[in-house]
Amino acid sequence: MSKTVDDSGAGTGEEAIMTRYVNTTPHAITILADGGSVTIDTSDVSIRVASETTCDEVTFVGPLLVEIRKRKFTSVTYSEGGVEMPLPPEQEGVLYIVSRITAEALPGRSDLLMVDGTVRDDDGRIIGCTGFSVL
Repeated sequence: MSKTVDDSGAGTGEEAIMTRYVNTTPHAITILADGGSVTIDTSDVSIRVASETTCDEVTFVGPLLVEIRKRKFTSVTYSEGGVEMPLPPEQEGVLYIVSRITAEALPGRSDLLMVDGTVRDDDGRIIGCTGFSVL
């Protein structure tokens, strides 16, 4: 995926490749690992999956008539700073944090991360995660 190389000046000629994490979700992500925490703020980049729904059937839930919808995912949109543009190609050292549905819509991409290992407080609210996962 990516690596971090430390050029200690020993004459190896290797440059430091620092990974940039782009949080495309609408909320900050706190990673709780190794006895500490790091928060990755949301960015001005958005990667979303567009969908359409149709009513497939209806059912009663108690006295209510409720639709059972069929959802079809149609396309992936990418925007930066509110401007929609084509999804950029993968770049070494850049990883995008996306929703699971976005990762599933782009199975050929190796630069998409999903949060993994959800951590909750005593009231059951999500306060962070312990790492990332890939498909």
